[in-house]
Amino acid sequence: MIRIASLLCLALLLAACASLPGPRSFTLTPSDIERHIEADLGTTFELFKGLDIRRPEVALMPVSDRLQLTWNVRVPDGPTGSPLGVAVALAGKPVLNEARNGVTLTQVTIEDVRVTGVPALFNLGLAQLGERKGASLPDLPLLVLPAEQLTRNQVAYGATAVAVTFTGLRIDLEPR
Repeated sequence: MIRIASLLCLALLLAACASLPGPRSFTLTPSDIERHIEADLGTTFELFKGLDIRRPEVALMPVSDRLQLTWNVRVPDGPTGSPLGVAVALAGKPVLNEARNGVTLTQVTIEDVRVTGVPALFNLGLAQLGERKGASLPDLPLLVLPAEQLTRNQVAYGATAVAVTFTGLRIDLEPR
């Protein structure tokens, strides 16, 4: 009986050593995604000096397996001297890029466009922005996966799947 128990423990120990080291997936929280986008687009934001452009707010839509990104842009001195603001919300389905090292948004649509700080007289021309809701946009590269997540214990991993969960964007991994 002891011999069988010892062999079973040895077999379990060998199986544990042969299995994938570390977790088979990781999750990027909405704030992680926001930081990655801000880092990737930081130089682009610098081109718009004088505008207050913040990193996008990320909302998870796990039921439809989509992400929503909302950008808020403020012009400190609008046409009436008060701040002018524009908020644009885009939503899309996250998929892995061909290299399996990044995430791209596909099926991107404009969910909402809001303009604040504009007098009613000027608002007539901006009503056309609201008509763009639901319009399709081309695929949007979202982020490059963190290198430290794709290399563990000197083993290179590739992403195999991406899913929107209630806690974030889950990326499944396998060794290359």
